[in-house]
Amino acid sequence: MTTATEIIAHLLNIDETAVVMPSDIERADIEVTGVATDQSAGRGDLAWISPRNAERFPERIEGFAGSVLIGPLLASPPASRPMRMYVGSSDPKGAFTRLVDAFFSGLSTTSWPASDPKSISADAKIGIRASIAAGAVIGSNVTIGDDVVIGPNTCIANAWIADGVMIGANCSIGLPGFGYSRGPTGDFARFPHLGRVVIRAGVEVGSNTCIDRGSLGDTVIGEGCKVDNLAHIAHNVVLGRNVMVIANAMIGGSTRIGDNAWVAPSASVIDAVTIGEGAVLGLGAVVLKTVPAGKVMVGNPARPLERRPANSTVQPPSTADTSGSRSAL
Repeated sequence: MTTATEIIAHLLNIDETAVVMPSDIERADIEVTGVATDQSAGRGDLAWISPRNAERFPERIEGFAGSVLIGPLLASPPASRPMRMYVGSSDPKGAFTRLVDAFFSGLSTTSWPASDPKSISADAKIGIRASIAAGAVIGSNVTIGDDVVIGPNTCIANAWIADGVMIGANCSIGLPGFGYSRGPTGDFARFPHLGRVVIRAGVEVGSNTCIDRGSLGDTVIGEGCKVDNLAHIAHNVVLGRNVMVIANAMIGGSTRIGDNAWVAPSASVIDAVTIGEGAVLGLGAVVLKTVPAGKVMVGNPARPLERRPANSTVQPPSTADTSGSRSAL
């Protein structure tokens, strides 16, 4: 049994900004059995109040009787507090996430039936407690670390995968990228792909995502990166630490992306450019040249997002330099 007292004690231990506002503290041993949204939380639920919902929170608080609520810091306790416990935090989403991980991790765990051993190459090195789902195929030149999770129908070859990495369903990792040279007769010949995909610790890869093997060097997904569903990362791309690549994004070959950068949904990056540390590529941005560290880029072609003073005249964008295309090989 998990009680409200245990949950609050754990949060106070890991979040120095947390402030408890008890309404019924003598009964804070209420059992907490599940997780709910701020719309549906009832007795025995752990819930998160998004800061964007903070304005309406005091008016709805009567609906939270018996809950443990994690929300934004409040200037003063609400006038009516029939719920068991409210905890304010400067990072309520992060606090809620850590509590779910600590007490209710099983609710977010997906288990798969084991893969047929015949679908794993004889030379593959598989770590202990690795979970490889049915339909997955592990080809040659693969090393998979301990506690790795690989979803159904994912195909992996020519890859080195660190301990604890999580890979979704229907992914393609370590197959050749799109690299060709035109011969004297005009026919295309495939450029050799001899490298690997290196996926470092803490990485999560969503479903239906493709990460190509390197051509001569390696494609590298850095420590802590999160790659969403339906993303494409081409050959020789190097992602730094904690890069976010979100759904439908396309990263062209030989691109380098610095630590803590953010690639928004449907953003496209041309081959062989550098995206600086902490840069943000906005929704649907089309990046054709190097992006300095910390810049926010939006539009097609992507240009820096600049806030104009009120009442300023908006000038039409200048013609973008689209000559930055370079070979990805």
